[in-house]
Amino acid sequence: MREVADNKFNQLMHESGFNIAKNLKQLRRERNVTQKEVAQHLNIDVTTLSHYETGIRMPDIDTLIALAKYYDTDINRIISSET
Repeated sequence: MREVADNKFNQLMHESGFNIAKNLKQLRRERNVTQKEVAQHLNIDVTTLSHYETGIRMPDIDTLIALAKYYDTDINRIISSET
């Protein structure tokens, strides 16, 4: 059931013009860090971060805040459809 809800949420986010997955991957590459480094800093599993970057899962608000702090940006940069 949760997977269905996650898929619907991901679809809604995509249809709304948000591209969190793409933005997270781009931010990480711009900073030349690995998924493992980011995951360790945030104290999350590297698979979870990978799922965020591929759009399989969406980060919750606390994780979005932590990601924004890590990348020294604001949440709008992460959720924006324009990068």
